[in-house]
Amino acid sequence: MELSLRQLQEVRDTLIRRIREGLATHGAQIRALPAYLGPATHETEGRAIVLDTGGTNMRAAVVDLADGRLTIAQGPTEAHVPGVGHRVSRKVFFDAQADLIAALGPTQGLPVGYCFSYPSESQPSRDAKLIRWTKAIDVPDVEGTLVGAGLKAALEGKGLRPGPVAVLNDTVAALLAGSLTLGTADLLGLIAGTGTNIACFVPGSAVPKLTTPFPGDLAINLESGNFHPPHLSAFDDALAASLPDPQNQRFEKAVSGYYLPLVFKQITGRVFESSADLVALAATDDRHAGLAREVLSRSADLIAAALAAVANVRGARHVSVVAEGSLFFGDPAFQPRVEATLRQLIGGQTFSIHRVDHANLAGSAVAALTSFGA
Repeated sequence: MELSLRQLQEVRDTLIRRIREGLATHGAQIRALPAYLGPATHETEGRAIVLDTGGTNMRAAVVDLADGRLTIAQGPTEAHVPGVGHRVSRKVFFDAQADLIAALGPTQGLPVGYCFSYPSESQPSRDAKLIRWTKAIDVPDVEGTLVGAGLKAALEGKGLRPGPVAVLNDTVAALLAGSLTLGTADLLGLIAGTGTNIACFVPGSAVPKLTTPFPGDLAINLESGNFHPPHLSAFDDALAASLPDPQNQRFEKAVSGYYLPLVFKQITGRVFESSADLVALAATDDRHAGLAREVLSRSADLIAAALAAVANVRGARHVSVVAEGSLFFGDPAFQPRVEATLRQLIGGQTFSIHRVDHANLAGSAVAALTSFGA
């Protein structure tokens, strides 16, 4: 499973090309979706509802943003995301999220920042259209629709009167939280948990496919999980062929917490439920402990190659990476491996990796309050 430095360099260079294609054209392998948001500033302040719907869990809170700091005023309320591993209706999906917000108490009129962790195309209105489900979620009649409108309708159906709803990807949320906390746009937002993705800021002038000019730096949701890297193994191919969408999300299927146990199963026939189980196995004297570590290390190496590619596109002398996710921080060896490999791949640039408290909530608040001038 181990990739050589030369192979990782080829992964990096291929992704650089795919990102540039995605910035220039619609429908590319790397979609490079504009989020229609720039970096946060300390002038971004107010009260908002934030809803974070991730790959496994969801949470809601009322938060205050002032002087670049986030304060949780009410909540958070938490629940499992409906539809993971089994089919639920559109109504059940949105009603479950509306119930989380309703449980917060009086929230009438507050703008909503909706962190939605699935491939979606942001609109200039700040809503977003779901492209397709990932992470084994199964909710019919949502793909191709505006998810912010779906949430707002569910809230109104419960007698709530929210303000405008701003939808953003979790990776963009991490990016915005980093810009708020670190005060720079030379940032990469990384999710390495149940799924994986990277976001970055690029000058609006460097996005040829934009039909309306965007002044300054523009947040781009790369949807990097859909990258099809070179040098995947026969086990990766077998896993992809066994799934309903064999050509999609090949990078995610090789590196993310949801899929790593499935890769391991392809190799050994043994069944584990989560990447945390592989981390635990790697620390034992089990006959497959070394292989579990190889699967985890390859994931870290591929993520490092992807970060090196995005850093190259950003072009800054130093880039800060705001990382989120149970895989990245749940395996004590994962971040050190990413850092060691990234140093070999990033060329003349330097980097630092940061963890921002409540990054998804902070980024969602920035989106809500920036979008609607609250």
